[in-house]
Amino acid sequence: MTEAAVDTLLREAMAGYRADPARADFMLNYACSQAVDPLPLYRVLYKFYNGQRRFEPARDFAARALAESARRAGLAGPPEGWRRDALTGVETLLASQLLLALKATAFLALRAGDEAAAGRHLAVLKDLDPEDGSGVSVVAALADGALAGDYP
Repeated sequence: MTEAAVDTLLREAMAGYRADPARADFMLNYACSQAVDPLPLYRVLYKFYNGQRRFEPARDFAARALAESARRAGLAGPPEGWRRDALTGVETLLASQLLLALKATAFLALRAGDEAAAGRHLAVLKDLDPEDGSGVSVVAALADGALAGDYP
């Protein structure tokens, strides 16, 4: 499927997702399965599912985005072993996709009540992104609230 066809599916899905979420779900997954490069679509899907409060598929697509962006960036092993200098020379868009997927993984772990996993991911993200370009501070504040009992 061409990029233009995938883009058309995405636009249709996003335009009609409130009226027909099941159709949008199908269209997004189909577009992802047909895309030459599904990595950018993983973010669309984990945000879509999170917005629908369907956290299991959101976690699945965030994990896919994290694994694929890490593979492309040449990062091996679990995120806890990654260091900032490993991102030196990584294309800006790819580094951004990696950081956003890691942030989503942390957020979704927090939503699942797994504060330990969220904390591990947030610590890595803070090390990889000390400038907070990914918005890690927002998720970190939510995690702090969860630990204080202020976040459901």
